[in-house]
Amino acid sequence: MEYDDFGQDEDTGTIKVTVRVPLGTRLALTSGLERHQAWTQQLKAHHQAQLKGLTPPQKDILRAEQRQALDDLRSRGSLLDKRDLLIAFGLRQELQARGWDRSRPGVEWEEIPMGLLPAALVSSHPESLSLSLPATLVEQVRAGCWSSSMQSIRGLQKWRADASAAILQSREGPPEAEYERLAAGVTTTGEVYRAGIRRGLQAALHTPTPQSHTDFGPQ
Repeated sequence: MEYDDFGQDEDTGTIKVTVRVPLGTRLALTSGLERHQAWTQQLKAHHQAQLKGLTPPQKDILRAEQRQALDDLRSRGSLLDKRDLLIAFGLRQELQARGWDRSRPGVEWEEIPMGLLPAALVSSHPESLSLSLPATLVEQVRAGCWSSSMQSIRGLQKWRADASAAILQSREGPPEAEYERLAAGVTTTGEVYRAGIRRGLQAALHTPTPQSHTDFGPQ
């Protein structure tokens, strides 16, 4: 379904996926990340300066507070300095917009058989991104795609079976228009991931430039 699933990492709770993306996506991500990575370096330099003159136990406490401050900024989308973090942030927004940001008990995931889809729906984007995304997000994408596409997929499977039977009986198969109508009802995981990437990029590129380290949060 437009990505390769390499399995879940039990230690980090992530799943590795490969997503096909439009030309220029890698460059856009690099641009967005560079801004935020520069802010991270500024903030870390400020944090390092705060450690001067402290005792080792005081340093340990302050370092823990500083790490928590960074985590808070990243979770809010104020600091998107890692590619997977940026994309996960955008993907959460996309899932929320679709109403898919919830668990779906009892949903049985099934891969959409790509052979059923017309060429227009099979991703032909020239670039690819290998990502490690939170397992919860990946599962929500899968479940949402399956739930929204289930009837169309089953219709495509029946269409293909009818077409095969017609060929064996040397008669005209089902109309192509019906095939295209059913295929248009399929939402692929690639579509959702690309939409999430666009949202993450939008957030990264339009985050206001901080005027000082105080803009990053509490000192």
